[in-house]
Amino acid sequence: MENNFVLIAGGSGLIGKRLVEHLYKKGFDVAILSRNKVDKDAIYWNPSKGEIDTSMLHKVTHLINLSGVSIAGGRWTEVRKKEIIDSRVASTEFLFKNKSYFHNLKHYISASGVSCYGIDDLNKVYTEADAFGNDFLSEVVSKWELAADLFSTICTVSKVRISPVLDSKGGFISEMKKPIQFGAGAVLGSGNQWMPWIHQRDLVSIFEFIINHQLEGPFNAVSGNVTNRTLTQMLARKLHRPLVLPALPAWSAKLIFGEMATLFLDGVQVSNQKLIDKGFSFQYTDLDKALDQIL
Repeated sequence: MENNFVLIAGGSGLIGKRLVEHLYKKGFDVAILSRNKVDKDAIYWNPSKGEIDTSMLHKVTHLINLSGVSIAGGRWTEVRKKEIIDSRVASTEFLFKNKSYFHNLKHYISASGVSCYGIDDLNKVYTEADAFGNDFLSEVVSKWELAADLFSTICTVSKVRISPVLDSKGGFISEMKKPIQFGAGAVLGSGNQWMPWIHQRDLVSIFEFIINHQLEGPFNAVSGNVTNRTLTQMLARKLHRPLVLPALPAWSAKLIFGEMATLFLDGVQVSNQKLIDKGFSFQYTDLDKALDQIL
């Protein structure tokens, strides 16, 4: 896209790499922020040290922030919780602190998560207008999005509330596959917990759509919702592996993972109607076909 220069923080992660590739193919000028000073194809930054190369920031028209350590990267100790929040909030605040260098910034787009709606109502389908929950993940998203709103004083702000991503190169399906392939797959807890999902191709297309249509506000990036039981059974069938073990009891998962077990035992149904109403068309809404594409 002529005159559109997209800078991506978190561009070296799984989603970031997919997004860079997608936007580049669509004709955008794209660069990433990198902590590697010798990376010739990136702009150097190190938020923890308060360092950033400002020489190219005046060219940036769209700033996408995907930064944040993995929520599933370890037990949620108090130290880990602080790291999860700070990696998202502090990086955003650092970028805003350098706002004077972004002379041509038109749009700030923040990653976010559909885990913001809490875990209290299995029957409700949540929309972007619903209130946040009171659990830790809701707290993370709340602070994350409040930090993103700092940019509303200088440009349009969007928040892409991402659901678990289907991707052939990694993500939660890769983790679910492993025990199933070794004959140790099992439904988790009741198996009735909802798991919203999105195919990576639809996710990167959503970012492009938001850029092209200058959309503002939060958007649920979700293709559909499936229960843990249905997804586990579907994966086992596609991998040609039987599910011989009984469901893993909730108490057992909590013993192993602590508070982080909520990632596996709790879930919500999430609506994508707002994006559809704006004119976005999902390519993968059938989970069976989406899994076939990545497996």
